[in-house]
Amino acid sequence: MKMVKGFMLCSAAGLLAMSGAQAADLPVKAKAVEYVRICSLYGAGFFYIPGTDTCIKLGGYVRVDTTFNGNIYGGPYWSGDGGQGNRYRDYFTSRSRMAITVDTRTATEYGVVRTFGQGDFQFNNFGTSNPSALGAFPGGASNALNVAGGGYVAVEMVFIQFAGFTFGKSASAYATPWNGYPGNNNSFLMGGPDYVTGVNNIQYTAQFGNGVSATIGLDDPTVFNRTSVLNLG
Repeated sequence: MKMVKGFMLCSAAGLLAMSGAQAADLPVKAKAVEYVRICSLYGAGFFYIPGTDTCIKLGGYVRVDTTFNGNIYGGPYWSGDGGQGNRYRDYFTSRSRMAITVDTRTATEYGVVRTFGQGDFQFNNFGTSNPSALGAFPGGASNALNVAGGGYVAVEMVFIQFAGFTFGKSASAYATPWNGYPGNNNSFLMGGPDYVTGVNNIQYTAQFGNGVSATIGLDDPTVFNRTSVLNLG
């Protein structure tokens, strides 16, 4: 009888041991991997670059504008290809553009460091000046008609901002109030300098609170505000 009791106790102990082992082998539900962490510090659209404290926002746009019986930027038809009055002219002016923007923000002990860049990919049908010879058409790369698969890449803005300073290619501090484009496609307006593609500059903006600020800057005049001195010979 003692032998039977000992066998039963051993069997029960063995069952308990087996049950414990099976319970230990049950899979534990792992925490979901967060591949993209939303960054709400700087507004909608930002997320953390994996493994860093830097927030990034990717954006851009696609735009197509076509003008019939007119030129680009609201200019008259005769000032563009239409003014040639020959077979090289186009009856419409068209431009297709895709822009890509990259905006990053990094919080540091001394403030937020921001970097921003915008690149444009564009195709258009204007700039086909009348060539001096048929073999010279379309008249050089600088003002040539975009051919199939052609077009060009442009850099609008590339700058770094830190502690009130802005360094790089950005909108001029003196291009206010509307920087050439007050909500439409025309840049021929008084008080609207054509700095929409940015100009190399250094700026400093002081914040006084309650929405009041003041900005001073130095612009590189190589592209804007400089013209050729002619008739020297």
